[in-house]
Amino acid sequence: MAVAGISDSNIEAELKLSASAETVEALSRSASIARAARGRGVVKNLESTYYDTPDLRLLGRGIALRVRGDGERFIQTVKMESGSGGALARRGEWEAPVAGSRPDLAAIGDAEARELLGLILPGELRPVFTNRVRREVRLIDGPGDSGRDCAIEVAVDIGETRAGDATEPIAEIELELLGGSAEHVFDLALALHRIGHVRVEHRSKAERGYALSTAIAPRWRKARPVAFGPGTTIDEALARVLAACFRHWTANESAALDGRDPEGIHQMRVGLRRLRSALSVFGPLLPADALAWLELEANHVLGMLGRARDLDVFLDELLSPVVGEFPGEECLAALRRAAERERAAGYERAGAAIVSPRYTEFVLRFGGWLEGRRWRTGDTVGALDRPLAAYADELLEKRHRKTLGLGRRFETLTVERRHRVRIALKKLRYTSEFFESLHPGRRTGRYVKSLSRLQDGLGHLNDVAVARRLVEELANRSASPGDRATLQRAAGLLIGWYARGVVDTEPETVASWKAFRAAAPFWRR
Repeated sequence: MAVAGISDSNIEAELKLSASAETVEALSRSASIARAARGRGVVKNLESTYYDTPDLRLLGRGIALRVRGDGERFIQTVKMESGSGGALARRGEWEAPVAGSRPDLAAIGDAEARELLGLILPGELRPVFTNRVRREVRLIDGPGDSGRDCAIEVAVDIGETRAGDATEPIAEIELELLGGSAEHVFDLALALHRIGHVRVEHRSKAERGYALSTAIAPRWRKARPVAFGPGTTIDEALARVLAACFRHWTANESAALDGRDPEGIHQMRVGLRRLRSALSVFGPLLPADALAWLELEANHVLGMLGRARDLDVFLDELLSPVVGEFPGEECLAALRRAAERERAAGYERAGAAIVSPRYTEFVLRFGGWLEGRRWRTGDTVGALDRPLAAYADELLEKRHRKTLGLGRRFETLTVERRHRVRIALKKLRYTSEFFESLHPGRRTGRYVKSLSRLQDGLGHLNDVAVARRLVEELANRSASPGDRATLQRAAGLLIGWYARGVVDTEPETVASWKAFRAAAPFWRR
């Protein structure tokens, strides 16, 4: 799988596993590695210094420039970060020998790499951080579980990153695919995880070094579009859609764990909801046991992340406007303090789920299942090889009609019935986004836009309903009658303010429904 704009010959595919130094050392001696290894490992002491301009232009371009010392030998490397992130990193990489520990841009012979670096003036580059590790490298090969040959380089790194006076330990196993299918990388990682708990490390050493030296929060990422041509099969579409969902949610894991930007948790949940929607789209063609397992695990993680996201929306989007309307109101300040404590607990719960053995098992099992296309079993193989277009259009039509049916006499629907419409709209929107590339044109854009506008309006109503439940929970959980009365007063102000807002926005919500109902479905010829 190539990174956009980079030739396949310069792509590396690797999976990093992190744990304590003791666990990493023990796993490096495990039978899962030893029985498939070619000879003894090679041990090196490496010192890698990363360089950038004072304004961190290379970081801004997604570029890492390092010089690695290995004894008397120095290698300069330019790496392009994968734009999609995700569990299995695929990065552009260019190497060249240099005379010493300082970069030598003249040694970069590849025009593609020079273009990615951009203009760097003499004397601009400076060291940002340094990694010092003891690395043991072993090569393993042989048939994987599927019977197909594979070759994987296993690099065990123990050491530290240093940026000025700040340090951070490094203890990881890096699995780089040299030949064969990437499914075997996930299979080996899963075998190691079942011996001693590891975590998939989504950030490169460069990203972690920049985070240590600059205190920059991990980046969050939105979903990237998936494009299909007229000859795409259902099987190919299934692989691409599931891979896009996998990349989206795992690429946001580090930002979700960091917690400084609420978009991390939000985008991770969006990626998992997109996965759940994809499973409903292709579910009839998937093995029943795999479908049940994937739905169970996706729902489990979503549930563990949900509380943190609900409190983010409540504090940042719902409570703040009311506080602005009633400045100095102590009951609202008390409500904010109680909600912030609850949000902190929600983030602790989310973080515990992300670092749990169950979550790592989910990521690694799904990665191997996805890379090996292990859904191609049983009686559905013939159906999977059919063209996608007819299947996609039929599904879109079915979901469109269901949504219209649920929204009949929209103006009179109860809150509960409108919630059902919102869920149907969400499924229809994800399905439309999956397949809109089959029907490019203005009509597609107009339909998706009308769908999005209506979903946003109904989503706000749902947020208000969640806020009502949250403030009632916080008030009822208060230790003293005085605190309970204070929070109940705040709840009354909040709910009353939004109840008025719902009435005010009702004409706009109804108009959005009518616009959606009138939009021409883009898949109809």
